[in-house]
This record gives sequence, C-alpha cells and structure tokens, in this order.
Amino acid sequence: MSILKKLLIALLALSAMALVTAAFVDGSIKVQQTIHINAPVENVWNFTSNITGLNCWNAWFKRDKMMRTSIAGNEGRPGSSFCWESDSTELGKGCLTISQLTTLRDVTLDITVYAPYKTHAKTYISLQPINNTTRVTLNFNSHVPYPLNIMMLFKRTKKTIATNYALSLQELKRLSEGQ
Repeated sequence: MSILKKLLIALLALSAMALVTAAFVDGSIKVQQTIHINAPVENVWNFTSNITGLNCWNAWFKRDKMMRTSIAGNEGRPGSSFCWESDSTELGKGCLTISQLTTLRDVTLDITVYAPYKTHAKTYISLQPINNTTRVTLNFNSHVPYPLNIMMLFKRTKKTIATNYALSLQELKRLSEGQ
C-alpha cells in the first residue's frame, strides 16, 4: 500500500473519530455571575439600559482600542445595537442588540458573532433592588452546533466568559457607586 493511501486512511479515521467524539460533547455554554452594588437601582440602570452605558463597563471591548465600532437605533430602546469588528480573533466581528427592556429590572441582549465563526447568544441582565443597594446578575446562554462543538474540548470558552463577566461587573460596580 502506498504511503499516500495510508495517510489518506489515517486522515479519514481521525476525521471519523472527531465526528463521533463531537456527537457526545455538550455544546451548551451557560455562565452566570452576580455582584452586589452599593447604589440604588436607578444608578445601575443608567449603565445597563443603553448601548453607551453598556460599553462603559464591558471588559471585552476594552481589549482592543483599535476596534472599529458603530451604534445604531434609538439609544435605550429595544432594537438599538452596537456592532464591532476587531483584528483580534478573540473579539472577531459581531453585533449586540438590546432586544428587551423592563424598566429598572431586566435587559435582554441578543449577540450575533460573525467571526471567527458564526454563532448566536443571549445575555440577560437582572437588577434586584435591595434597600438602597442592587444585586446584578448576568446570564450568558449560547450553543455551539455540531460538529463545531468539539472545540469545547480544547477552548476554555466558559472560563473566558466568566472571567470577563467578573471584570465587567467590577467595573459596573465602580461606575455605579461613583468611585
């Protein structure tokens, strides 16, 4: 048997193993982070209910100062969006859109990433007033489709999101408390 034929068989076997393995890998990405902020819910709402406010504390967008960005829609209303394009493969290209607002309570964000690969996610921001403080909870939900879900074995996606959420919430706390 020729060496080329053996290489082709080996490559096909490896591909088949990867596809079988991917069938058993959970592609769900769910991350939740919570912080208590020593500020009334109105202060926190000002930073969570509009694109400009969201961008003040979003840790991802502080990573690339040369990122190309655009804002569209009516600020602070469902449908307003923020799109970015970065040369960094970590940030890629995508858009974040406010899809739902419940005044002083909840914000739902739809995130579409176009590069490095296309995916969709939802982020939920929940504000719970407790006396003169606010508990903020961020929830991230996404799913990596088969066979791309095999990347979940090699990438630390959940850890990266959790780390960036923690940094983002610390910045939201600092801004909301006026520090």
